[in-house]
Formats: sequence, C-alpha cells, structure tokens
Amino acid sequence: MDYFKAASKTEEIQGQLCCCEYIGSDRKPFHILGCCCNCEDFDLVCTRLVTCQKIERKNLNGMLIAFQDRLRLPWRGGAKRISPAALAPGLMIPLMMGLAALNGKTALILMLTLMGFTVWGLQLAERTATRTNFFLSWIVFSVFYMILVFECEVPLLELLPEENYALIILSAAAIYCLYRTKKLSALNLVTAQYGKTPKDELPGIAEASSGEEQAEAQTTLQMENVLNSVDDDDDDNDVVMDIDGPPPERSGLLHGQPNICEICRKVTPRRAYHCPICGSCVKRRSHHSFWLNCCIGERNYRWYIWGLLFSELALLLGSNLTLTSICHPFLVFRMLGVPVLLPDDCSEVFEDFELGISFVVAAYAMLISCYIAFLLLRQIYVTWLGSTLHEYKRAPPSSRNRIWSNWRAIISK
Repeated sequence: MDYFKAASKTEEIQGQLCCCEYIGSDRKPFHILGCCCNCEDFDLVCTRLVTCQKIERKNLNGMLIAFQDRLRLPWRGGAKRISPAALAPGLMIPLMMGLAALNGKTALILMLTLMGFTVWGLQLAERTATRTNFFLSWIVFSVFYMILVFECEVPLLELLPEENYALIILSAAAIYCLYRTKKLSALNLVTAQYGKTPKDELPGIAEASSGEEQAEAQTTLQMENVLNSVDDDDDDNDVVMDIDGPPPERSGLLHGQPNICEICRKVTPRRAYHCPICGSCVKRRSHHSFWLNCCIGERNYRWYIWGLLFSELALLLGSNLTLTSICHPFLVFRMLGVPVLLPDDCSEVFEDFELGISFVVAAYAMLISCYIAFLLLRQIYVTWLGSTLHEYKRAPPSSRNRIWSNWRAIISK
C-alpha cells in the first residue's frame, strides 16, 4: 500500500517539474545544476583524496552511479538522463579531428588507431552481447561534425550550386532511410503484433494459445517432443535441416512442425532467429547492427540497403568535393556539361589548420565509405544467394565450399 502511495506521489511531483528538474533516487525533486551537491560518496572521496587516505571501492562506485544519474539534459516535463556512452563520441570525435589536423603523421596514426579501436569495440560488444548507444551516437556526431566542417571550413566558392544541392539531397536521403531502419526495427520482433499474419506463418505467432489450457498443453508437449527428438538423434531421417543450417539457439524441426525457439520457448515464424542482444526472436533476421542499435530483419532490410547506398554516395561525393576544393584538382571528363574532378596534389593542406581539418574530414569520410562499401557488397552477395547474413554465417562449411566451387567452375569455363 505504501508503494502505491509513493508511486502516485512521484507521478504527481513529475507533473509539476520544470525542464531542468527531475526525480532523484530518493524520490525527491532535484535540479541539474546541483549535480555535485548532496553526494556523500563524492564528499568522502574528495576528503580522502586530499588527506591521502585509501579510497574504498564502494564509495567510488557510489560516486560514479550518482554522477551517471545526475548527468541529464533539460527536457519538457523533466530533465532526461544522458548515457555517458552516448555522450563520449561528442567529445572524442572533435578532439581526434583537431589533433589529426596538425600534420600528416599524426593524422595517419590517429586513423589507424581509430580503425583498431572500432574493430575491438565491435568485437567486444558482439562477444558480450551488449546493447549500447555508443556506436549510434558515434554516427550522429560524425554526421554533425562532417556537415559542420563542410559548410563552414570548405571553401564553398570552389563548388557549383548543383554539387552542393546533390550532396544535401543524398545526405538527407541517407539519414531518412537509416531513420526508417531504426524506426521499423521493432516490427521485426516476434512479439510485435501488426497487420495480418502472412500465409506462411502460423496465427498467434507470438503467444501460444494463452486462453485455452488444452491448446497450451498441446503446444508445450509438441515443443518438448521436438527438442528431445533432436537431442536424442541428430541423424534421424524425420529431421529436416536447411542447407543453411540453423544456429545453435534454434532446434531442429520435424517435418510439418512449427519452428520453436529454445530460448524464448515460443512458436516462431519460418526463418526467424533469436537475437541475444535484443532478447527476442527476429523475423528473417540478417544481423544486429551495432551502429543503429537494432536488428536488421524482415521489415527494415530494404530501408537498410537503401540507407547504405545513399550513405556511400554522399560520403564519396562529399570527400571528392572537399579534396578538389583544398587540393590541386585535375579534370577527368565532363558529364552533361558538369566537370568531374579528382585531387592531384594535397601536400600543402597541413600548412593551414582550416585546410588540414577539411582534409582530415575528407579522409575520415573515405574511410567510412570503404567500410560501408564492404557492408553493402556483403549484403548484396548474401541476398543474391537467397539467404541472410545470419543464415550464411551459420551455414556448414561444406555448403560454402560448394558455392565457391561452383563459382570457380563457371570462371574456369
């Protein structure tokens, strides 16, 4: 009873908050300007630091938790909490760009460090199945700083209005497609109820007959029989295995029986796979995109491909326009009266900071475009095979070798 009273009181207080106030862990209103006030752990850590005493781990953790809770952004209806992981790229990217603009060697070292850090971070997030906004925030801040540098530092007098308009249109299209990819990702989850059930999927796909005990018991018994039959005899002739090979989280299926996820313990659509990061099965799952912090599946796959394509074109065009503006360009050919230029000599860009940071942003855009080109070509390849990236990675090595053997046989002829 006391809990409901406290909850109703908290809701009443929240309705009276201004944009800079929020409800703290003690259920009392707090202002964002008092982020360092009334924190016993912070006071104790500072006192022991000044007096050269040992700082206990629990006090340090309490101070960090308090700071994380008080790191907020003014918002309508109360200040919203900001994740430190989402805020870090906003400080790291301009610092990296500013240091890289000093000279060529520093730029090369920082670019290589950035590549290594990105690979390590993605592998760590995938290995630990961590859902984080760090990479999504990195994309947002990267786009913001690249647009800022291009519009403010790059000498726009060297560009044609048509080139600037084309870059704006491609960038807007890429942002919109990636936004739709993120927005529609929730509809990929098996638990999402929308529209009509496709013909190749079972009705009531997210829940197993919750209102009828007999149907629920029958589904449970069916699920146990399927799981036990696979565990007892993997080579049974009644077990139907796709050539792609199901992943470990999915059990083998009897002929004519529905798909059943071992983790969710639910009946799932055909070609739906469990995502350990999202914590749910995803319809026609391709992969989990850490850069968008969502799964790519049935409902947002096309938007994802278009987003990659427009991003690739925007990055290549933006880097080319930047490099031909700050370096000595040469004419390649003319297309419909528009000159197509390429940079020739960029040896003097680091003599001026504005030219140096423009060159660094262009190199950064080209580096991202190479990564996006790899992602796009990989998706096109697995789509051409009639598969998804998840199914391709789970495929037995024999099937992959057979695909490459067919390609070698075609080329040799």
